[in-house]
Order: sequence, then structure tokens, then C-alpha cells
Amino acid sequence: MIGAKPIFLFSRYLDLHIVKAMVLVGLAYYFGALLAIHQTITPEGIAILWPPNAILLAAFLIYPRKYLPFVAIAGISAELIASIPAFPVWAASCFAIINIASVSLAAFFIRRICGQNFNFKNLKNGAYFLFFAPFLAASLAGLSGATVYVLMGRTDTSYISLWQLWWFGDALAMLVLTPLIVVLWRWLQAGLPHFKLHYLLEALILWTAVIIIGYQSFSVETYEKSFLFFTPIWLVLLGVLAAIRLGVVGASATVALITVFAVEHLMRGTHPIIVNTPQNAVWLTQEYLAIIAVVSIGLAMLIQEISEQRDVLKQHENALKAQNQFLEERVSERTLALKEVNQALQKANERLAKSAATDELTGIPNRRHFLSEVQRELQRLRLDGQTASAIMIDLDHFKQVNDNLGHEAGDLVLCNIVEPISNAIRPRDLFGRMGGEEFLVFLSGADQELANSVAERIRAEIESLEVLYRNQKINVTASLGVAEWDGRSHLDELFHQADQALYQAKNRGRNRVVNLTESDSDSNHRLPPENHFELP
Repeated sequence: MIGAKPIFLFSRYLDLHIVKAMVLVGLAYYFGALLAIHQTITPEGIAILWPPNAILLAAFLIYPRKYLPFVAIAGISAELIASIPAFPVWAASCFAIINIASVSLAAFFIRRICGQNFNFKNLKNGAYFLFFAPFLAASLAGLSGATVYVLMGRTDTSYISLWQLWWFGDALAMLVLTPLIVVLWRWLQAGLPHFKLHYLLEALILWTAVIIIGYQSFSVETYEKSFLFFTPIWLVLLGVLAAIRLGVVGASATVALITVFAVEHLMRGTHPIIVNTPQNAVWLTQEYLAIIAVVSIGLAMLIQEISEQRDVLKQHENALKAQNQFLEERVSERTLALKEVNQALQKANERLAKSAATDELTGIPNRRHFLSEVQRELQRLRLDGQTASAIMIDLDHFKQVNDNLGHEAGDLVLCNIVEPISNAIRPRDLFGRMGGEEFLVFLSGADQELANSVAERIRAEIESLEVLYRNQKINVTASLGVAEWDGRSHLDELFHQADQALYQAKNRGRNRVVNLTESDSDSNHRLPPENHFELP
């Protein structure tokens, strides 16, 4: 019973999919190792490329994170099975640990930076893969692997050469095989998107050309017969063509096919590279294949990234066109509807305006509607970072008009001053009656200088106004207070400041404009609380 709990916890995470992944990776790793031993190691003992680590890295980039410990166990097991017949147990164990550690290191950084669902879909992902896998991880693994070879007593080759052999073999396999495996796996997961028969026909023609040119360019038995109709440089061009026409999948497959030709002829010694040692021939071939892989697969990723960006822009453009068309149709429908119901709507608006929004006497916005409109405009100005100003208007000695001539005359004066005030302000400015002979103007987007100018124009218009009542001319003047909004204060504070300025205009003799900076803002001059402007 004591050992049942660990077994239960192990079986809890080890579902059927994980078992399948372990079997698939283990078999692929093992047969990759056998293939490498028998088909990629030259008679001199030089490994041209080492596929197992490329296969294991692809698995680490493909499977979910919870699969990775079990995949690592499968890789270690396959490494030990493949290596123990050829190496001591301790050396085989070291090789397994080195391979797993290097692949884990590369996969950790790649997935952490590029995301868990990694794919060779853009140059950024390709660049991170190139740095962390073939360059960093394979190089570090080469340092450790070379140390094991030295401890095994292999002294026929220098430590630096052993390191290079391990590094280049691992790096080349990662460059050639890992992108192919990852891209094919993601492609199959997506259900073969964008697959068309003519792409398959193009691929077959291209790969036929690779086979013909590859066979002719690498089949050089003696250096005296090194004259070639085709050279390996043609295969670089075919890799570029594959990147342009077949995408990342086709480019990766083409690079793998070129690698097969190069490795096979290098194993037989029928290569066109004229060097003094087989080791140098291997290194030059590895560099050649690495260049083809980087150029072809990198170009394919760049083309794919540009194509995806173009598709996204096209989708946005189509969506914008559809939206514009929809808006145009809506505007057309709206315009037609407005024309049909314009008269009825105007009458309804007039009734609503008179009952809810306008001052019954003057026909301009009443206090509630005016403050509501100003509050909404003030919120918009605050978001846009604009300024505004308020002008408080109060008729001078208006009580005398009511007392001497009657309220009918006073009402006539109030109605007549609306027009000169409206003519002095802009159409977008707000104008309303606060009560009695007091009016307010809200200047949207106007600073204090502009507000002073408008206020002075209003004052002059009122001063020049003559109201005829029962054959008697009535002349009135007005005092005006101006305040500029600071962009932060509330509506009642802005109007209270304008009210203070108006109070100073009254104290200074009336029939004048006073702004807040000119007024004395001492608390003794504040109006009674009932004159404060609260929001409706």
C-alpha cells in the first residue's frame, strides 16, 4: 500500500496520448540514431549530422508541456539502447544526459520567448530557434560531449576538433530536420490548409530537378574529372525557388532532400570539394548545407510572414469597405426617412422643446436644459483637453423697469435682448436663461481673451438696443462676468467664478465686463449660497 500512491500519481498523468507520444518519440529517436550511425558517419568516424537530437527537439517544441518529462524519458531510453552496444554504460549515460539537457535548454528558451504553440511562422521565431538550438545548445552539448570522448581515451583527435564535430553534426541536423518535422506536424494539425494539387505538381518537378542536379553535381569520383555541367550552387537556387513557390513546408523538404544527396555522396567520397583531409570536406559540406537551410527556410518564413500580413491588411480593407457601404446605405435610408417625416418631427420637437427645454418667455434653453447641455459639453472638452469660458449676464436696474412700466414691459425687454446676444456668439456656443434678468453663455473651446471679446460685443449690443413699449423707448444696460475653465473644476465652480466676476462688475458701476483675474476673489465678495449653480 505504501508504493501504491506514487504508482497512482504516475498513472494519473500517463494517459493514452502521452504513451503514444513516448512510443513515437522513442522509436523515432532510436531509428534516427541507427540511421546516423550507419548512414551519416564517414569511414574516418566523422558524424556529418546527428538526427536524434533534431527529432527530440522537434518533439519538445510540438507537444504540450505536461508531455515533456515523459518524452524526455523516452529519449533517454532510446539513447541508452542505441549507445550501449557501442559505448561503455557510463559514457552512454553521459551522452543521454547531454542530449536531453541541450534539447531541454533550447526548447525552454524558444517556447518561453516565442510561445508554447511554437511554429516557424515568422523570422522572429526562426531567429530565436537559430540562436538557442543550433548555435547555443548544440555548442554547449559539443563541449560536454568532447569531454566524454577525452575521458574515454580518444586522443587521435584534438578536443577542439571533437567539439566542432559534435557541434556541427547536432546543429546541421537541427537546421535541416527540426523545421521540417515541426512545420509538417503543425500543417497536419491544421488539416492541410491551402493545399492544392498544382502545389504538389510544382513540388514534384522541383524535387526531380534537385535529384538530377544533385546527382550530377556531387558525383565526382576523381578531381581530374571535376568539370561539371552543374555545381552544388544550383541547389541553393532550387532551395530559394522552393521557398518562393512552396512555402516553409516545401523549403524544409527541399533542404532535407539536398542534405540526403550531400551526405550520401560525402559518405562514398564522391564529392566535388577539393580539400586535403576528409574532416575538412565534412566541415565544408556542413557549412554548405547550413547556408542552404538558413537561406531557404528563412526566406520561406519571410515570404509567409509578408503574405499573412498582406492577408490581414486585405481583411481589414474589405471590412472597412463593407462598413463604409453599410454606413452609406444607412445614411441614405436615414436621409430618406428624415425627408418623409421632417415636418412631423419638427412639430414634435417644437412641442417637446417648449415643454421641457426652452424658457417659456424668451424661447431659449431654460436653466435645467442649459446646465445639462453644458455638463455634457464640459465632459467632451475634458476628454479632448480643450478649454472653455463662461459669461454671466445680468441686466442693470431691471427692477426699475418692472416697477415703473410693469412686468409686461420687463418681459418685452427680456425677449428683445435674446437676439443681440445670439448674434454676438457663435452657433456652437450655448446660451440660456438662469432666471429673472440673468443669462448665461458657455463658450466651447474659447480662452479668456476670446470670451472677453465676446462679452464686450454682447454688452455693446445690449447698450445700443432700444425696446419700444407703448410708444415709449426703453434702454437697458448689462453687467457681465467672465471666467475661464481650468480644465478640471466642476460646472458649478466655473459658473460661481463667473458670478463673482459679475458681482465685481456691479460694484464697479455696472454696464461693464469683468473677468475673474481682474476681480477681487476675496471670500467677503462671494454671493449668497442661493446664487450657486448646482447641476440638475
